[in-house]
Order: sequence, then C-alpha cells, then structure tokens
Amino acid sequence: MILCIAPSPAIDRTARVEHFAEGTVLRPLELIVLPGGKAITAARVAHALGAIVATTGYAGGHGGRWIVEALAGEGLNPRFVETALEARTTSVLLDRRGRSLLLYEPTSPVSPAEVEALEVLLQSELLPAADFVVLAGSFPTGSGPDAPGVLVRLARSAGRPCLVDTSGPALLSAAAAQPDVIKISLEEALGAELASRSDGRPAEVAAVRLVEIGAGLAVVTDGPRGAVACAASGLWRISVPPVAASSAVGSGDAFSAGLAVALAEGRAVEEALAAGAAAGTANALSIGGGRLAIATYQEVLGKVTVERIRPPGSARSSRP
Repeated sequence: MILCIAPSPAIDRTARVEHFAEGTVLRPLELIVLPGGKAITAARVAHALGAIVATTGYAGGHGGRWIVEALAGEGLNPRFVETALEARTTSVLLDRRGRSLLLYEPTSPVSPAEVEALEVLLQSELLPAADFVVLAGSFPTGSGPDAPGVLVRLARSAGRPCLVDTSGPALLSAAAAQPDVIKISLEEALGAELASRSDGRPAEVAAVRLVEIGAGLAVVTDGPRGAVACAASGLWRISVPPVAASSAVGSGDAFSAGLAVALAEGRAVEEALAAGAAAGTANALSIGGGRLAIATYQEVLGKVTVERIRPPGSARSSRP
C-alpha cells in the first residue's frame, strides 16, 4: 500500500478556454474539478498504475469534506484530520495554445492539536499498514518549521521508505531527516539554493547536493528535458520522448507516483526512474492532475532512456 500524505490538499479547478483576452469574459470549453495537491495527484496516478493507495493529511470545512468524499469515490481511501479552517482552492486556466495561468490560494493554518492528531493517526494506524510513503506538497502555517522532518522521521521509525516532494525551507527540513527519496523540480532546487543557473548542469549539481545532505536517492526533474538522479550507487540522466503536451500541471507528482510504485515493487533504480519519467510525461498529455491514460504511459515507457553518467561511489551520501 502506498500512503500519500497531503499536508495542504486543495479543490483543484482546471478550465480550458479558447484563448486568454484581457477584459473579456472567459467561458470554459471544459471544466474539471478534482481533489488536488501534490500528494493527491501522486495518489491518483499510483492508483491508476495498480497500487493500493491511502491518503491522509489535513482537510477542513465544507471544502475539506468534499475533498474526503471525492477521494473515497476515487478509491483513494482517505483518512484525514478534520481542521477548523476551510480547505483552499487552486485554479488552473489553459488555452488552446498551451499557455496556462495558475492561481494557488495560501494554505489554511492548523493548530498544535491538529498537528498532534495527524502524528498520532500516522503512528497508530496508517504507517503500520503502509509499504511506501509519499510526503508531498506545501506545509500549512502552524505545523512548525520542522514538520517535514518530523513526518520523515516517523516513517523511518516505522521502517517505511519515504519519498519527499516539497520546496523551500520544508525541503531542507525533510532532507536533514534523511528520506529514502527526494524528488523535486529544477525550479524548486534553484529556489532552495541547491544550485544556480550559472552552474553548467544545475540539475546534476542539485541532485548531488541533496544526497550529500541526506537523501538516499535524489531526483531533479526538468520538464521536457527529462531529469537527473543521484545516489551513492551512481548518477543517471533520464531522457523522455518529445510530446505535444496538453498541460504540465501535475507531471512532477505523476513522476513521484511512478517512481514510488516501482520502488515499492522492488524494481531496480533504473527501472523505477524510467517508470517515473513515463508517468510524468503521460500526465502532460491529459488535463487535470493525475488523469493519465495507462496505454499512453506504457507507450511512453518504451521510449524513456536512463543512462548512467557517473559510476558508483562518485556521489557522497550523509546516510549512515
């Protein structure tokens, strides 16, 4: 079972329009409303790939109750801590030229009692039943600066491998707790100052740095340019086939899901990286985070290449 922890789920509204035009009324050609957030999108993709999935996190108000009901309807087995404040909404606007506008509301704050309730739920029920943990998304105000590290350490204490996908200070907190996998985008790596544009290969620099500060395996994605992965066993470059993307929203989360499912199945790291890249690319061919077609995923998987570009022992790891 893949347990997906969503600290700040949202109601995701994706609207497709003919084109953007300032000062005019935009009427959607298509509107998709789904529970969203990084971990939720990852859960949806993992379920599509055949994994048993459970979801948890914080969810408040009418929106939070809708999120939980909708997740149950998708077979994503929600067990959320109910919070006092309303869940947020995120909005994505797409046009036929492939342009997008994203409006992400801030996360709803949580109380110390709600933080404790999630930790108790994880320790007592959810982590013992899990085979693999995906911790993804932003963390709400009130959860504490070391909240990501706390949750990673809970997973490690339970003996459950954990993949983290977050950004900013939360990313560094999680990395210090030594998760098995960190998967982030190049933009998130640059934002955390793990690399800079002036580096010749910033994704590679960031991946190596993440392993140095605690990750067992670090993956830095760069959209259609593929990804770089680093571990003590080597460094890899992952290349994906060119596609006519409909929307890249959620593709990084789909990568996390493909990677997590393959690792949970005990597949080799190269196979797992290919699975992640194929899921991320297939997601870009659909609208609405995580609504990829399995036939498309399988077709793309056959075109992904994973090349070892540095031998074992070339990247230092702080893992004991």
